[in-house]
Amino acid sequence: MDASKRYHNLKYAIYTLCDVIESANEEKGEVDKSLLDKLDLLTDEMKELKKEIQKEKKENHGDRWKKKILSLRADAILDETISEDMQERIVSCLEEIAEMVCMHEDNL
Repeated sequence: MDASKRYHNLKYAIYTLCDVIESANEEKGEVDKSLLDKLDLLTDEMKELKKEIQKEKKENHGDRWKKKILSLRADAILDETISEDMQERIVSCLEEIAEMVCMHEDNL
């Protein structure tokens, strides 16, 4: 299961458990320690999952920009309306930018 689905499932489980704890507290005036322990486990898992999602977002962010830049490069190569000199300059610049994006992502 991907991280996003796990996140939403965990969020639902935490909300449900909070409702159960609240109901138990209202009815009995006390809460079973095992419920609180389970809530702690779920919140710790949620924190770890958030870190994983942030890491995935950073990784995908660089790839997304690299793909956009390479797509522009391909457009420039195929564009017949610009001079060959201009085409070479555009392609060269876009390749440099794509390389900078990759190097930036490696430094994160």
